[in-house]
Amino acid sequence: MKKILFVFVFLGLLAGCKSSSTDVTPKTNVELLAGTSSKKWKVTDGTVLYSGLTVNLVSNQPPCVTDNILTLFADKTYELSEGAVKCNMTDPSVIVKSTWSLEESPLKISINKFIFLDYVIDNPVFIIKTIDEKQFTGETLVKYNGNNYVATITFTAQ
Repeated sequence: MKKILFVFVFLGLLAGCKSSSTDVTPKTNVELLAGTSSKKWKVTDGTVLYSGLTVNLVSNQPPCVTDNILTLFADKTYELSEGAVKCNMTDPSVIVKSTWSLEESPLKISINKFIFLDYVIDNPVFIIKTIDEKQFTGETLVKYNGNNYVATITFTAQ
């Protein structure tokens, strides 16, 4: 009788210790950027190489500029919205609303219009250098006073 009880306990332990192997499908780049419906991002770092010097575009900006939110939607639309602090209380909550696209090779996101530091960049293409669920960094060309500069921008998920 003890042997039968021991066998049942042993089989119960084996069944309880069974490893559950769940396959985790890696997220696509669209899912990393927009989630399953939408995902919010904030610019947390931005630099540009200007006359041989790296200039930080974010560190000395007021919160009314640095707290703005870029929301990427899975249907390839986006909104750039004011954050918690507005520079001008009469400014609309949504700064710009349009579409975005993604190319896989090389990995790059195109946004119809991006506004940062009161500077409008029409049709910027961000070549994505790093991407994961929490952050992505891209480079884009910025034209200023007739010259092209490479800006490196980091977006952090909110």
